[in-house]
Amino acid sequence: MGRFILRFRGGGIKPPEDVARIRAVKNVTIIDDSSSRMVLAEGSAEDLAVLMKVMPGWVMSEEQIISLPDPRPKVRSRAV
Repeated sequence: MGRFILRFRGGGIKPPEDVARIRAVKNVTIIDDSSSRMVLAEGSAEDLAVLMKVMPGWVMSEEQIISLPDPRPKVRSRAV
């Protein structure tokens, strides 16, 4: 199981019936659907890929977590 970003690329906001269809997939949990065009879901990649084939205008990509560098300045040691 992984986390996936489902993005609606059609015109306007994401159709509520499509979100309901995503919710109905067994072994898939919607983590966040507060965006007007995207859904964050956790579940089987295969199940979601099958769903994307029958829902035109939607694309799926795996969530990627990128660690940010520490923004605090550090004291450099000087070579003597």
